[in-house]
Amino acid sequence: MKQYPWLTAVVIGMTVLRLVTASQVELVPDEAYYWLWAQHPDFGYYDHPPMVAWWIVTTTFLSDSELFVRLSFVASFLGLSWLMYDAARVLFDEAIARRTVLWLNACLLLSIGSVVATPDPPSVLMWAGGLWALARLLASNKGWWWLAFGLFAGLGVEAKYTNLFLGLGVAAWMMMDKPARRWLLTPWPYLGGLVALAAMAPNLMWNLNHDWATVEKQFGRIGAQDFTLKFLIEFVLSQPLLLNPLIFVFTALGVLAAFQNSESRLKLLVALPLPLFAYLLVHVFHDRIQGNWTAPVFPGLVLLGAVVAEGIEGKGWNRARWLAAPLGIGLSTAVLLFLTLTPKLPGMGGLSEGWNQLNSAITYNQAPGDPQWVASTDYNSHGELSYHSGQPNVSDSYILYAMAERERYPWQGVPPQGLALIVVAADRPLVVGKCFADVRDAGTASRTQKPGKKSSYRLYTGTLKDPACDLAD
Repeated sequence: MKQYPWLTAVVIGMTVLRLVTASQVELVPDEAYYWLWAQHPDFGYYDHPPMVAWWIVTTTFLSDSELFVRLSFVASFLGLSWLMYDAARVLFDEAIARRTVLWLNACLLLSIGSVVATPDPPSVLMWAGGLWALARLLASNKGWWWLAFGLFAGLGVEAKYTNLFLGLGVAAWMMMDKPARRWLLTPWPYLGGLVALAAMAPNLMWNLNHDWATVEKQFGRIGAQDFTLKFLIEFVLSQPLLLNPLIFVFTALGVLAAFQNSESRLKLLVALPLPLFAYLLVHVFHDRIQGNWTAPVFPGLVLLGAVVAEGIEGKGWNRARWLAAPLGIGLSTAVLLFLTLTPKLPGMGGLSEGWNQLNSAITYNQAPGDPQWVASTDYNSHGELSYHSGQPNVSDSYILYAMAERERYPWQGVPPQGLALIVVAADRPLVVGKCFADVRDAGTASRTQKPGKKSSYRLYTGTLKDPACDLAD
């Protein structure tokens, strides 16, 4: 990329913009929740594998500011760009490699999503690392690249269980591509599998010791709801938009090309995402597919689209090829600038707004009886109040204890004694008297100037009846 300063300028410019956005936007509840994980490092957590917390730990030893919580996630886009550039270069050529990097910045889900501290950027980076190792394998024909693939595949499972489908994608590649099956007669894929197993072992052992809590939560959702068609259209329409509509067109052509010829490189790019999409097409008939679930396969799809774009001719195709980057980068830039310059967002976009205000309202609450501790009743407010109260780093922070979904917080221990100030989201129907005696109304609090269902909280005082009680049960 050194020979193409315009591409370097795009990568650096978008990185700087992401860093600015990351420093200006307050943490959304999920990010605060993962920050709380990082205060209690472990090999697993109730909701996800541990890599998101590990990444936060690596930067927040310097500061707990929003920028440092998100720093490794923003930086991961640079690693993603290099992996995909090199994979495209060794599989195809420099022109396709350059277009791949450019289009990664034009892919809306990846470009904007890397600003947020969630399991997705680690998951995407590890999947891309696995694809890069397979690209090197195809280019060099050296079996030890299976070991690198196994490492990335195993570490990907430490990021998100979605990455289990990467191994299944390799199986699909071997089914589609006869030359790839010859590796089965060598020890390398099996040694790579052992490396993957070793890399994912920490979380497997954690689950073994915690009744497979994370595995059950993540994979117990499939088929949990009744059959429905209402989420299918949403899924089908959202994916091209999140990828970039013009890139999607070229990617779709690449899928057709892979099934029409015997090109191993194209078959690899098409096969890797197939098992994940197959799973999601089963899931979508029972529940909503969140847009970010497909994020790990997007870099490979971008590369597939770039391959087709460089080889197709025609006036219309030339125009689409030229417009794809300005469209995606322009929209990504607009969204990032909007987030940076608009501190108060309406509706669900305002999830990060005003938690300091709520924290102050609780800190200075003059409830009768002088409560000795604060009881949260949902994971959004528990994560945000933990972050904004400075726990566990500030000596004058109040004692906060989660009294709902307590399996999320195994480090909590026994609930505090004495009178509690109980914080209940206005839109959350909970019977506080289930766990607390002598319940009294202590007023309301809001994290926004105009209280609403999503931003208002009811406050109560009460004394705990049973230390094992959980309001969510």
